[in-house]
Amino acid sequence: MPPSEPGATVIPLSAVGALADMSVVEFCLGMALSRRAPQSAGELAAELSAWFDRQVRSRAIKAPLEAMLGRGWVAHGCGTYTLSETGTAALTPFTHALVRMLDGGRRLLDLAVFMSLIKEFERSGS
Repeated sequence: MPPSEPGATVIPLSAVGALADMSVVEFCLGMALSRRAPQSAGELAAELSAWFDRQVRSRAIKAPLEAMLGRGWVAHGCGTYTLSETGTAALTPFTHALVRMLDGGRRLLDLAVFMSLIKEFERSGS
């Protein structure tokens, strides 16, 4: 928690419904699951390894996955994870924010077109 004035109460934005309290790793796990689900922890670790260009082990994402399960953002069954509707709702504002950050706030990028381009680059190996 950030420092605050004596007697002050710090309230996270998630407490008032403004934004979900989501880590970068949770965001990336949600993005991976939104693109292809269900996935095992090993498959998710491999996906994140490719994105970050460094080894991510399954055990490193265990705690974030457990936190996401606890919030109802993912469902677990038969050794795989799937993004829930609640998870999609939590992820959506951050996805939009990411596109706006890359767009420089000009709102010239369309999210659907942007995601389509990313998938095309992945297919081509670029």
